[in-house]
Amino acid sequence: MIDTNTVPPLPMTRTCPFDPPPEYQQLRIDQPISRVRTPRGDLAWLVTRHQDIRTILADKRFSSDPLAPGYPTYLSGNVAPPPGFFMQMDAPEHNRLRDMVINEFKVSHIETLRPRIQSIVDRVIDDMLKLPPPVDFVSVMALPVASLIICELLGVPYQDSPFIQNRTDTMLDRSRTAEESQAAAIELMTYFDRIVTEKENNPSDDLLGRLLAKPINGNPASHQEVVGIAALLLLGGYDTMAQVMGLGTLTLMQHPDQLAQFQQDPQLAETLIDELVRYLTVNHAGLPRAAITDVEVGGQLIKAGEGVLVMLNSGNRDETVFPNSDTFDIHRKTTNHVGFGHGLHKCIGAAFARAELQIAFLTLFKRIPDLQLATTVDALQFRHEMVLYGLKNMPVTWSFSAQMTQHD
Repeated sequence: MIDTNTVPPLPMTRTCPFDPPPEYQQLRIDQPISRVRTPRGDLAWLVTRHQDIRTILADKRFSSDPLAPGYPTYLSGNVAPPPGFFMQMDAPEHNRLRDMVINEFKVSHIETLRPRIQSIVDRVIDDMLKLPPPVDFVSVMALPVASLIICELLGVPYQDSPFIQNRTDTMLDRSRTAEESQAAAIELMTYFDRIVTEKENNPSDDLLGRLLAKPINGNPASHQEVVGIAALLLLGGYDTMAQVMGLGTLTLMQHPDQLAQFQQDPQLAETLIDELVRYLTVNHAGLPRAAITDVEVGGQLIKAGEGVLVMLNSGNRDETVFPNSDTFDIHRKTTNHVGFGHGLHKCIGAAFARAELQIAFLTLFKRIPDLQLATTVDALQFRHEMVLYGLKNMPVTWSFSAQMTQHD
């Protein structure tokens, strides 16, 4: 019998802004699957070891459905996922809906989008260089780049980004009340319902337009499913990218020797992105799952109806898999990290994310080679209360000569 009075609560506290809570390191050694209590009060199993994380994420006996008995949540309230939000669905519906958009995220298609991504990144940097430094990198570079790219891919008006960002932040802020989170979710879904309706009436050549025009395997998505797909792809495509862009830029500025190597050898962009995704792992709330039958993982019995929180950020710091795991190493080949998830629900947009981040970092440090933090790391504000970790702001500066640069 579990003594619920001794179960540690989440979230655990970071002592370094770049590292997960230090308790995870000891848990990986002593108790890699242990009981915790979520901010809402749910009891769940905390999974901290890399191999156990991969095992659970690849096992169909663990459900992604928030309505499954025992499913834990990092947030307050109970908001059922909308139709089409396949990240929180199990097979066969998950597979059916994922297959409807998978061609849009194949490497061959992503390569055709690189020129447009490059154009957007250059335009945002042009605008940033017109401002007198210091400027807030998060609001002037990271959020606009991520928002412009995903909005254009989907065919969503960029001018609506502030509304989308505000409602998303409200939904993913664990300090908000259940009523606030639910109201934000309803407003957001009402917005996407209107966007999809407009595209049904006025066909467009973008991801959502193609989804409406060309049903996959003769099996069209319903109106409400397209609404849910639109919400999932936009939320997954802008907030995650913006946080990695901001934290990644800070990480490189804090490692000037490795930044110099990257500037001298652009071929390092590939290993850089995967190392940043591993090292930073902006999903610091964990991936929730619920056991639908009794399952033994890593010697621990997890019973049907019990929830688990798979801590990707802990798995990506597992010393048995990544030597010197707390060290950022631009040369590290980290193909087996779980920063994009693993198994049944591995991020559909991983190739898209890699392309976007490669272009963003290559262009940023080519055009502004002396970009630097305009304050101390201790003075920065971090998103400890959010599902996705990152920076709230980051003032940066550069030399006057950078403002004279023009993109090709």
